[in-house]
Parts: sequence; C-alpha cells; structure tokens
Amino acid sequence: MYNSCVLFLLLCVSLTHGNLFLEELRKKGASLKPLSACRDIPDLGDPEHLAACSSPKLQGPCNDIQCVFEKSGFLVDKQTLDKEAYRTHLRRWAEEHQGWSEAAEKAVRDCVDRELRQYLDHPCRAYDAFTCTGIAMLKKCPEEAWKCSHKK
Repeated sequence: MYNSCVLFLLLCVSLTHGNLFLEELRKKGASLKPLSACRDIPDLGDPEHLAACSSPKLQGPCNDIQCVFEKSGFLVDKQTLDKEAYRTHLRRWAEEHQGWSEAAEKAVRDCVDRELRQYLDHPCRAYDAFTCTGIAMLKKCPEEAWKCSHKK
C-alpha cells in the first residue's frame, strides 16, 4: 500500500513538474535537464548539441530531444537507442558531477538496460529514454540538490 501511494505521488509530481518543465523548454530551447523538482541538476546534454537543436526551436514533444540524441550519438536509428553510447555518457556525466553516481546508475538500470515506453501518441525512443532518465534522476536526486526541503 505504501509503495503504491509513493508511486502515485511520484507520478503526480512528475506530471505536474513535467508540464512545467515542457513549458519552460518551449520558452528556452532544447535541454536534456530532467524535472525541475530536483534543483541544480547539471544538464545531461552537450551545450553545442543543445544549441543546435534550439535554433529554431523544434515543435512537438519529441523533436528537440530526438535532435539532441541524434547529434549526441545516442541513437543507432530514429527508434533504436545506442545503449552502449548512452550508458557510457551517463557514467561519464556522473564522474564529472559529484553526488550523482547513484542517480546515473539507476538511469542505466531502468532506462538503458530495460526497454521502457513512455507512451506518447507516436513512438519516440529518445523521449522514452530521456523521460525515464529524468524519473530515475528524481528518485535518486542527492539530498543537497532538492529544491524543497522535506526537513522541518
């Protein structure tokens, strides 16, 4: 029962922050920075690739993320994640960002080593991997990175 409540709460938070996050992306351009609920999370994407996929801003829920994944070499083709490339990227990113290795490993286990579908109206493997990564990062966000403290 407790696990179901926690999962439901995470889903609600993810959907709420996800909508706010998508709105911010529409304003700012492409990003591989998941979920604004976890502050100070370093961007997962190469600034050069993010800039290239932001001007002009690509429309749709998948196109900017697809663009960044393609430019980053994370896709074999439009619907096939290059698992080794993305796994290597996440682990290298964790080495460069102290405190995030547990989150990166969760993303590898949940989003690279498993096949997950995020259920957009049309298939988008980049969106699937990125959204899953964001959820993994949220679940294992280091204590010091949370925007809203749960301590009293």
